[in-house]
Amino acid sequence: MIKHKKHCGPTLFFLNLYSSFLVFGKYLITIQSLFGCLLSVGATLYTYYSTNSLEGWLGNQDFVLLGFAVVMPMSVSISTVFKRREEALRVIAMYRSTSYQIYFAHSCWDWRNTNNKETLSGRAAKGDAKFWLRHSDTVLVELITIADELCFYLTLPTVSRARHRVTKSGMKEARGITKDAMRYFDDVLVYRVATLTLMTETLKEMGMPGNEASRVRQWERMLVEAIENLRNIKMYRSPQALRSFARLFSVFLPPIYAPTFAQLARDSNSLALGIAFAAITSIALTGLFEGIAVLEDPFVGRLTLDGIDIREEFNVLLYNELTKSRDVFFPDASEINIEEFRNESKSTGAMKSTPSLPIINRTSTFAEKSP
Repeated sequence: MIKHKKHCGPTLFFLNLYSSFLVFGKYLITIQSLFGCLLSVGATLYTYYSTNSLEGWLGNQDFVLLGFAVVMPMSVSISTVFKRREEALRVIAMYRSTSYQIYFAHSCWDWRNTNNKETLSGRAAKGDAKFWLRHSDTVLVELITIADELCFYLTLPTVSRARHRVTKSGMKEARGITKDAMRYFDDVLVYRVATLTLMTETLKEMGMPGNEASRVRQWERMLVEAIENLRNIKMYRSPQALRSFARLFSVFLPPIYAPTFAQLARDSNSLALGIAFAAITSIALTGLFEGIAVLEDPFVGRLTLDGIDIREEFNVLLYNELTKSRDVFFPDASEINIEEFRNESKSTGAMKSTPSLPIINRTSTFAEKSP
C-alpha cells in the first residue's frame, strides 16, 4: 500500500499561500512588470509634488478606460489561449491512441482460417516468428522516432511574436528556428509516415484482408491529421494586434492614472498608500498579461506551470506504453534498444538517416529521485 504524507488544514493553507507567492514571483514578475511599476510610481510622485501648491485640485479619474482598454482584451486572450491548450491536449490523446492501434495491428492482428485448423494460414503461413518480430519492431521504432522528432519540433522556441514579424533581428531568428523545425517536421511526414504505409503494404502482401488494411489506413490518416493539428497549434497564435495592444496598455495605461493615486495619497494623508496602489495596479495588469503570454505556446511545460509537458507525453509515456505492449505480444523476445535498431536499419538502408536528435531522457518528470 502506498503511503502519502498528509497535512492538516492550517499547514495546507500556509503551504498553498507560500506556493502562490513563489509562482507569482517566479513567473509573473518580469522586467516588463517592474518597468511598468516604476513608471506608475514615478508618475504618481511627480503628480503629487507638482500639484501640491494648487488649490482645489482634484485628480479623481474614472476606471472605465482601464477596464475597457486592458481587462476586457486580456479576458478574451485568456479564453483563447486556454481553448488552444485544451485542443492540444485532445489532439495529443488522439495521436497517442492512434499510435497504439497502429502498433497493435502490425504486431498481433491475424487473419488465419479458423474453419480449417489443419492448414497453416494467416501469419503462420507467411513468415516465421523472427520475421514478424522484425516487422513489428520496425513499426515500433518508426512510431517512437515520429514521437521523438515531433517532441523536438513542438518544444522549439516560438517564432510568431511581434519581433519575428517587424524587426530584422527577429526575422533572422525566426528563419534559423524555422529551418530546423521544418527539417524535423518534413522527416516525420515524408519518410516516417511513408514507412508505416509501406509496412501496411507488407501486411497486405502477406494476406491481410482488405477491410482490415483499410482500418489501418484510416488510423494512418488520423495520425497525420493529429500531427498537422499540432503543427497548426504550434505555429499560429491569438491575434498579434490584440497581444500588442494588451502589452502596451498594461504597461503605459496605469501611469496615466497617476493623478488618481496622487489624490488618494492626499485624501488619506499617506503618500505610501498612493504609491502602493500605483504599484499594485501596474503589477496586477502586467502580471495578468504575463500569465497570458506564457501560455501562447502551450508546448512549454518545462518553462511554465500550465504548459503541456510534451516530453512526458511523447518521450516517456508513449515510449513506455509501446515497449511494454511489445513485451506482451513477444514475451520471449530480448529487450529492444531503439538507438541500436535505428543504426542497424540505417546501415542496411531500411531506415532513412534521422536528423540528429539530442540525447533523450526517458525518465518521467515525476519519477522519485534516488537518495
